[in-house]
Amino acid sequence: MSSPERVPVVIAGAGFAGLSTAMFLGTHGVPALVVERHPGLAEEIKARGVFPHAMEALRIGGVADRVHAAAGWRSAGDLAVVVADRLAGPVLRTVVAAADMPEITPERLSLASQGQVEPILADRAVELGAEIRFGTEVVRYEQDDDGVTVCLRQSGVEYQVRADYLVAADGWRSGIRDQSGIALRGRGVLGHMLRIFFEADLTAELAHLDGVAEGRRFALVHLVSAGNRGTFYTTGTPGRYGYFRSLTRHPGDYTGCDFAEMVRTGLELPDLEVAVVDVGETAFACDVAETFTAGRVLLVGDAAKVVPPTGGLGGTTAIMDGFYLAWKLAAVVTGQAGTSLLATHDAERRPVAEMIAEQQFAALVTRAEPGLADGTSVVPLDPATQAFGYRYATGGAVVREPGDDGALIEDPLAPTGRPGSRAPYVRLADGTSTTALFGKGFVLLCDSDSGSDHSWERAAAEVAERVGVGIAVHVIDDPEWHKKYGVGTGGAVLVRPDRFVAWRSTGSDSAADLEHAMRVVLHRTA
Repeated sequence: MSSPERVPVVIAGAGFAGLSTAMFLGTHGVPALVVERHPGLAEEIKARGVFPHAMEALRIGGVADRVHAAAGWRSAGDLAVVVADRLAGPVLRTVVAAADMPEITPERLSLASQGQVEPILADRAVELGAEIRFGTEVVRYEQDDDGVTVCLRQSGVEYQVRADYLVAADGWRSGIRDQSGIALRGRGVLGHMLRIFFEADLTAELAHLDGVAEGRRFALVHLVSAGNRGTFYTTGTPGRYGYFRSLTRHPGDYTGCDFAEMVRTGLELPDLEVAVVDVGETAFACDVAETFTAGRVLLVGDAAKVVPPTGGLGGTTAIMDGFYLAWKLAAVVTGQAGTSLLATHDAERRPVAEMIAEQQFAALVTRAEPGLADGTSVVPLDPATQAFGYRYATGGAVVREPGDDGALIEDPLAPTGRPGSRAPYVRLADGTSTTALFGKGFVLLCDSDSGSDHSWERAAAEVAERVGVGIAVHVIDDPEWHKKYGVGTGGAVLVRPDRFVAWRSTGSDSAADLEHAMRVVLHRTA
């Protein structure tokens, strides 16, 4: 019997999470095999909007401009969540769920749809060395101390692939997660919604929502007219919209239904001409996996958590799962990091997923489904804080400072620069910003007061040689960076490849301290 094909990483699922993981692994020089059971990328009409923090990651992946081009550049683009009595009004409340955040990032919100973004991710992943096999599913897997043997099925034929690691990006009903024995924790299925995609001329009815009819804004409109609740939303195609009927506890029987009439009734527009494009039923759930790792199996995207689609964070978080996992997985696969680094995928990402799940559930209750209220409550976080304010204070891949309170959240408009927080955004004198410095590897920020002998630069070179991992050094003399990063003159800050602060020194250079920090972050004992 011939030996199985060998690849570094197998990724199950070619959605946002799987394709992002493959693309970002490629930026670190690690090729992945992506398998997708469907014959191609999903063609159903999907969510719209990629948040600015995900656009930062996509720029590192080399596709941000492609994504913006797919949506078209719009100077006033944002994502508005509206609560209204009826589609034509009156509007009861408007929440901007996502918009440009110029004080936090130079990247802009993209109004591209998931259907527009996924082909871009797939193309880029292949450009960077990935292979995508459609019509191929994971049947089962077995792992041992040296790797994972994955049994695949394509056109009815089963064969084996040997990999170092298996990434489960196979969705909410993940078969890999189930085989791994990982349970979901949360509220489970909240209900079922009939979704209808349709085409109609709603120019007049949307005129009161600035920029929506013209496509400058994405709108999710919760209709709360007594006895006729539902949700309307725009898509990436002008004149094409989606309508969700209110949640039901059990799947419905829609045999023989007049879906166009359902739209007219739901929107309270009895004379509207409606062309139905697609109909389906969607289960809404709110769950987080009890762990994101099981030996050599790692969960991302909906396999790790599923949240109600109330603010556009589900797809964006899937992209970020791939971004945050890829640098760690690449470091382990290439021998730069200890295998225990991958345990921090659970320690760092699961608390964030749990926070987002609670925020999205609370938003669903307050905006659309008050009947789901279960007595729990959370302090609502604004979109900027949900996207940029979370910390990895206790995950094990940062050098925690004495006195750190371990808080999961901080205000991104008042950053502290503490280890475990996102490296703050600082505009630089040359017109760029600190965000342009991060993403390819480790970065050490310092100022010219480190001495005429460039001591921090020398220390970084020495440590990089001893550890075997590159450290790019950038000298910044803008006083704002001292304030935002919490260091004085002569200090330095080590930033991880995912743009999170790993360690900082408030005093003069110390190659020994820098080397210790690198070994802690990489889980290296030698």
